Amino acid sequence: MPITKAVLDKINKPHRFNMVDLNNEKFIKLGLEPLYLTIYPQYINLENNIFYNTGIAHYECKLSNDIERILKIMNSNVYGRYEDVFGFLNDDYPIRFQIYNKQIFFSNSMALSVYKNNLNIRNEINRKYNLKDEFYEPTLEEIYQDYGYEYFKKNYMEFRKNFEACRLNLTPQEYFNLMIFSKRQELKSYTNTNELNAHDLRHWLNYNANIFANHTCSRETTGVYNQETMELINSLLETKLDIYNFFDSFLKQVKDWQNAVKKLLIEFRVYSEFIPREIDNDNPFDNEGESDERNHWDTMFHKASFDMLVQFIGFDKIETQLTKTITTSKPNIYEEFFNPLIMGYNIVQLPKLILDEKNQQFRWIYPNEFINSGINRECEKEIKLIKKYVPYEKRYLYLKD
Repeated sequence: MPITKAVLDKINKPHRFNMVDLNNEKFIKLGLEPLYLTIYPQYINLENNIFYNTGIAHYECKLSNDIERILKIMNSNVYGRYEDVFGFLNDDYPIRFQIYNKQIFFSNSMALSVYKNNLNIRNEINRKYNLKDEFYEPTLEEIYQDYGYEYFKKNYMEFRKNFEACRLNLTPQEYFNLMIFSKRQELKSYTNTNELNAHDLRHWLNYNANIFANHTCSRETTGVYNQETMELINSLLETKLDIYNFFDSFLKQVKDWQNAVKKLLIEFRVYSEFIPREIDNDNPFDNEGESDERNHWDTMFHKASFDMLVQFIGFDKIETQLTKTITTSKPNIYEEFFNPLIMGYNIVQLPKLILDEKNQQFRWIYPNEFINSGINRECEKEIKLIKKYVPYEKRYLYLKD
């Protein structure tokens, strides 16, 4: 899918815009003030749309956080199904619930969602605790109010006699699949500005208009933010979803997740063995180096994430230090970057990392190994002719949609 004229117009151009709708008289009368944001093109995602750097130090705005989260899940240990896990290095993924008189009560919304939507896990729990197929589905408010504890008090229960606090440890694969399902719901693009409220802006950009900050309007009020704001958020959602969909497809090919993580880190030259430090037995705050090792892995994940975006996932990086330069690992650069190339852009081609599913090994494909397809060759010839015979100021006439 070639870079379109519309995308080309936005590359390498910082854009400052007002995020709120100043044409709405209702909000103007309430004191709505302009809310400006400057954004910088940073990546071209898998849909060939631009992802912008907002300059906001916010968790959701940093793509590296999404990659690091996935790598942590891949690197997690598999624990016993009902094992209590203490002092763990890697994340565990329990769902927590209570059993009262052979009835199940959920400790949080995740436990309810897993039990309700995963038939295999529900049947497993029912068999273990001899539960009926029918169960009471609480509201979120009831879960927040700890409805199980209220039942416990009301019926004078005794711990471990007719009441039991339970956990079930999800495997990394089960947890990842649940997360992917959740992300595909969460990262759906907005279709209308009236879908945006203060909670959405706070969640995705950590920004809010003055009439929300000073409590003039409730945070559920919609219609305050404009089309450009919605498009910016949608570019963020689309790009994050690209990452999760890529890893969902990739991990279906991987047999040993922990081994694959280590190999990935080695390929991106960030892996190093953890060397435990000497434990200070006189220091009650010394946790035997667990946090040291966890931080060691997190640092490697963070370092690898930036190169992974281009050389593994397949994004294109819009360079900020070099004028009119895009870095990519795509093989067919003349076809993909036809429009930028005729307008004088420099395309830097890097090796791409792929997985050989058969032998479970990673392999780098270098630019000189890329197959120059017929369409790519024709585009290369056309680009050379245009650059040779067409003055720069008229090349826009040859841009392709």
